[in-house]
Amino acid sequence: MKQKIYNLLMVNYRGLLESCYRQVFFTDSTEPAVKTFDDYLSDFYLYLYEAKPKHVQGDVRGYYLQQIRDEKATPEWLRTTFRHFLLEENKILREMQETLAEYRQQLATSLNSKTIDYTLMHVGFAIAWFNQHETSEDKYLFFRSAYKHFKGFYSWPSNDLDDKDVAMILGIEQGTLRTRTSRLCAKVKKLVNELNDAYITTLNKQSLEIAKEIYETDNPDIESILEDLLGEAEKELPQYEEIVKLRKKKRVSADGIFDKLKRASVFGSMKEKRTCECEFVQDTLCEEIDIEPSVAISPKPNNRIVSIFKNLIEGKD
Repeated sequence: MKQKIYNLLMVNYRGLLESCYRQVFFTDSTEPAVKTFDDYLSDFYLYLYEAKPKHVQGDVRGYYLQQIRDEKATPEWLRTTFRHFLLEENKILREMQETLAEYRQQLATSLNSKTIDYTLMHVGFAIAWFNQHETSEDKYLFFRSAYKHFKGFYSWPSNDLDDKDVAMILGIEQGTLRTRTSRLCAKVKKLVNELNDAYITTLNKQSLEIAKEIYETDNPDIESILEDLLGEAEKELPQYEEIVKLRKKKRVSADGIFDKLKRASVFGSMKEKRTCECEFVQDTLCEEIDIEPSVAISPKPNNRIVSIFKNLIEGKD
């Protein structure tokens, strides 16, 4: 599929796509392009190779190209799709650049302009940039730490891999794992503090969409986004099959312990049963309104996300 897409874009229809690029950006009614033609073409290549609708499960490559039933329709389909792709990617790039410019202006007029007051745009950019540019192993370690922070885990659940398990699978010491994760968080902090237009323009369309999903609303589902990115990074690891086997083993073990506790609870007193039921109801209600038991609701969802992100990259628990 990679070779097919390469031939379509770089050999067979490169001229057609370059003409489309010039029609979109080099007219009196449009703004100049943020990226060069080759930049957009490379992004389009990745889009055609990786993109698919959210309802499509599994590792499907070249999904949209596979929907073309008549090969004669390929040139027009490519031209139309590339035009839409250019407009959409350029729009998100402009949005991020404008937001950054407004943010810089606010800093310049504030009394304490040396302090970075992180926003959801910073969160979205950092996560998207890291996902696009870092190695699979570094992505796995960083997103694993980020997911843990946003889920509020003090330790990993017994049915999932803890730090000791991950260190063993990756072939490193547990202390080394913690040190590497800490350094990755510090790297993200440095990146965010130096955020500029040049960094933004390195993002491809998939990354821009990740960033936009985070910053375009006040209450993005950050946990689900991180869980998806963590899962994708995990699948890229050479040790993926080993991870799956160990996780399955731990979950079977955890389920067995749960069954034993469940059977033992039948012989508990009615008082204990009522207590458990009350705790269960409390936990259930808290889950439904998305708060932890006995913890006050955050004043604004975006404040919660930005605050947790700040603690993450500054190494605070």
